[in-house]
Amino acid sequence: FKVGRKNEAVVSTQSTGVQWYTMWEEPHLEQGSEKPACDENKIQLFNMRFCPFAERTALTLLAKKIPFDNVNINQKKKPEWFLESGGKVPVVVHKGKYIPESLIASDYLDEVFPEPKLNPSDPLQKALDRVVIEKQSAIMRHLYPIFSKIPNQIVTMEEKLQHFENLVAQLETFEEELKNRGTPYLGGQSPVMADYMIWPYFERIEGLPILMGDVGDKFVLPAHLEHLHAWIKAMRSTDAVKAYGFSPKRMATILKIHYETYGYDNALKESSGM
Repeated sequence: FKVGRKNEAVVSTQSTGVQWYTMWEEPHLEQGSEKPACDENKIQLFNMRFCPFAERTALTLLAKKIPFDNVNINQKKKPEWFLESGGKVPVVVHKGKYIPESLIASDYLDEVFPEPKLNPSDPLQKALDRVVIEKQSAIMRHLYPIFSKIPNQIVTMEEKLQHFENLVAQLETFEEELKNRGTPYLGGQSPVMADYMIWPYFERIEGLPILMGDVGDKFVLPAHLEHLHAWIKAMRSTDAVKAYGFSPKRMATILKIHYETYGYDNALKESSGM
């Protein structure tokens, strides 16, 4: 397959289908680093390899088969030049302009590069999909306290279990949505923007049983969420998720190392191959 510059994602099609060349594991740039050159006519993505919101935009780029330059950013030691873009990942850089925020950037990419279209052409359906995205984004309110280290706050195991119970209750609404649509993806037979915007949360949810160790069995998604489990399996089969996503074991390992050491590249290196 075709190989681009060392941090460039390139798509090539062979008889076996689409294959990806990626360098997601490039070191995260820190304070004092030089700003990478940018071709104004090409997409550049300011990324953090295991940020769920940055993953949204990376998945959009991959699903739409848009070549782009990937630049990983250390969010604890941000380069001075990165602050000009707003200081939060993801940021899409195009034609000398910064487009921040995962959903805004992904919508922009879907309009500028119209094929394959990820957002529905019907305004009503697009609005209904956006409601699903916003509703399921509330997952992070319950998920984050389970796996993260919150400054000046200790989250007890009892509290983590309560957060997981609340998370499952939130997912009941997603289960019902998938049941009512009656298709493998929110978009029907193939994933759409809503699927990709929601997916990153579930890589982290699937990592919880491993991350939580001896009590991991208390953080397993209930079997009765049948449509949700089928959707997770379908999403893991997509080219974009296979190219960029994390296995549950790797996700758990990254979260553990990152929140113990606030490390970035060491978390990636020690979890490589999982």
